[in-house]
Parts: sequence; structure tokens; C-alpha cells
Amino acid sequence: MLQRVNEMKSSINTLVLKLEHDHRNISSPVFLDSFSVVSGQMNSLMRLLRSDKVPPLKGLTVLPLSLNPEKDPALLNTTEGRLEVFNHEVVPDYLRTKPDPDVEAKHDQVEHRSSQVNQDVIAKQAASLTKMANHVVDLISSTREEWEASERTGLPVTTSDADTQELVSSLYTGKAFKSAPIPRQSSSQSPAAASPPVQPTSKAPGIKTNIKSASASGYNR
Repeated sequence: MLQRVNEMKSSINTLVLKLEHDHRNISSPVFLDSFSVVSGQMNSLMRLLRSDKVPPLKGLTVLPLSLNPEKDPALLNTTEGRLEVFNHEVVPDYLRTKPDPDVEAKHDQVEHRSSQVNQDVIAKQAASLTKMANHVVDLISSTREEWEASERTGLPVTTSDADTQELVSSLYTGKAFKSAPIPRQSSSQSPAAASPPVQPTSKAPGIKTNIKSASASGYNR
């Protein structure tokens, strides 16, 4: 039993250190794994206590053998620094078998108030709470299934091979394009009314030549 308790205490200390010093980096799966380890160790300890090999603890009585107002190094070492003296002040707290009187009085008040509530109201409230909890569980389950499905299939498909081929065919061969109709000339409009073609107004610049006759040049043939 002492070995099981020490293992569970070590797991709890590790979890507390993670929450205190690395709470920004710890993720929900890591926290749940650590918590499940502590829960499993607790269940294992409870099974050990309920086994036939272990005597029932309710039949055992714990009594203080000695009370000392002075500091006890052995007690401090045994309790890992939590308790340094074992005197008349700490004995009622450590060996108490019932809750504190104030806590017990408040507990009795709550039980008395709960016993006065109508059972039909309690049943309706329990049914409403169950319905709400089931709705939340369904939402979580559906969201989890969607996440798992998206992880299995990978990224969603955003392209289509058929659309790509159709676009390429349209660009290179004109597929899926319609030719625009040629406007026909109205029969009421005469050919003379049509606007004449525009004639060019600019003329080529003239080239002046200066050619002298053969007699004037001095070469006779």
C-alpha cells in the first residue's frame, strides 16, 4: 500500500509541476494522459484496499503514543516537511474521524434543504440537465468525427481536372465559345445613302529634277 501511495503521489507532483511551470505549453491530450495515470493508480489502490488480503481499515484504531511540543526531525523527514511537531494542537486535525463541526453543520443544512424539495421538481431538473449534457456530448462527438475525417482525407480538394481541361480547350481551340452574329444591312437603306469610302487627302511630295540637254552639256554624239 505504501508503494502504491508513493507512486500516486509522484504522479500528482509531476502533474502539479506541469500546471505551475509549463501551463502555457501543456496541451489537453498531455494533461488528460497525466490525469488518467493518476486515476488509474487511484483505482488500483482502491482495489487493493477492498481485497481480502488487506484488513478493513475501519476496524483499525489510530492513537497517539506520545505528544511532544518540541520539533521532531524524524517526523519532519517522514512527512516530507509537512509536519514538524506532533502536539495537542495538530492531533485533533490529523486523527479526526468526523468533519469539522462547522463543516458538519453546513452539510446537515444542505441535506435538510434537499430533503424538503419536491421530488417531481428534482426529476424535471435532472431530466433537463441530462438532456443538456447529452446534447453537449453529441456536439463534441460530431465535431470529433469531422476532425478525424478531415485528418484521414487530408486537405480538401479545391481543383477540378475537368474544369482545367475545359479552360485549356477554350483558350487554344475556342471550345465552348459562341461566334458573334454579323449585323445585316437593312433593306430600307439605299446604297447611295451609304457613306462613301474616305479618300486619302495627303499627296506625295513632288520631286524636282534638273536635267540638261545633251547639247548643252558639251558631249555630242
